[in-house]
Amino acid sequence: MQIDGFTIILTGLFIRALLGILFLVFWLKDRRSVWFAWWGATFLFGDLAAAVFFVRGFVPAFFPIGIGVACLIAAFACGWQGARAFEGRAPTWLLPLAALAIWFAASLIPGFLENVDYRVILSSLLLAPLIAMTAVEFWRGRQEPLVSRWPIIVLFASLSLFFASRIALVGLLPFPFGALPMQPSWLGAFNLIILLHTIALAVLLVAMTKERLELEQQLKAQTDLLTGTLNRRALIAYGERSVARHRIAEEPLCLLSLDIDQFKPMNDRFGHSGGDEILTKFVAVVRDNIRPGDLLFRIGGDEFCCLLPNTNAAQAHQVAERVRTKVAAAGVEVAKTPVTVTVSLGIASTETFGHALELLMHHADMAVYAAKRQGRNAVVVASADEAAIARALQARTRLA
Repeated sequence: MQIDGFTIILTGLFIRALLGILFLVFWLKDRRSVWFAWWGATFLFGDLAAAVFFVRGFVPAFFPIGIGVACLIAAFACGWQGARAFEGRAPTWLLPLAALAIWFAASLIPGFLENVDYRVILSSLLLAPLIAMTAVEFWRGRQEPLVSRWPIIVLFASLSLFFASRIALVGLLPFPFGALPMQPSWLGAFNLIILLHTIALAVLLVAMTKERLELEQQLKAQTDLLTGTLNRRALIAYGERSVARHRIAEEPLCLLSLDIDQFKPMNDRFGHSGGDEILTKFVAVVRDNIRPGDLLFRIGGDEFCCLLPNTNAAQAHQVAERVRTKVAAAGVEVAKTPVTVTVSLGIASTETFGHALELLMHHADMAVYAAKRQGRNAVVVASADEAAIARALQARTRLA
């Protein structure tokens, strides 16, 4: 069965034009999503390249071939810039401009555009790296858990390999796969591959943007607006999963509970704005003195806790002591008044209480009140001594 190349080209022209316009509309509706503008330009430049090739045979070779390939280079360069924008990176122009300069310089060499072998090899050498760089940009952002990211990486990587393979097939297959005389069925197959990639990528790029929006909304729902820490809801979600992973791996985990000493009197003295300033300063100091993998949560008011993965009680005590001393040394200036802030900390370890988040939270909380009973500005590691816990419970009401 012969593939109707002309029908596929016309279909591709219509679809790419429609996608380009839609992506530009998406960008106009949300100017923060600048990657949609880049990807819209990708589809429109690709469409222009296909349209230019249509006039081949009616005008000098430089226009349909020289300008057409240049539009393809611009299209994939815009796709790369869109990927960079999506990952929060600034545009870079050196490689795209260099690729265009090389192509135009070669096109001005007498006989170059008439030599199909040279054209296929050079255009593939210029296009394949640009497409590969787009896959690399998405791969660099792989830590963001977006389901559509990996199919997009695979599609861009396969498209890059597709163009690179043309170099090896120059003397083996008809144009546009190689450099042998063009045949309609091969032209149709080539454009069908490009069209299928275009449609799949368009769907996945929109899906990936939607996934990011949903993830951001989920994170907002799990983030404390004042301090930027995770909230109690996030603690339950992350904590349960983290404790379960450590139980399966038979690894230690500690929960560190933190309570600012005498926060209520300070809040009453300086008002809520002063209390908020103390809280934000406190969080900044704590974040600077915990490890990158440790998660800080605000449970409520001046109560915080921190999950310390792959950490035993002795290591957690070192972290807690570092936080305690740094908080006491930092100080806060509220309404031009220096204020000394201290914190009491309690530690509960899975080595002592097992892998159950609720128990860890309870015993870490009891350890905090034990630290307050000792005079505040202290660190206490919770033990299985029920008598000590009972004493802390008795002191809880007086010291809260």
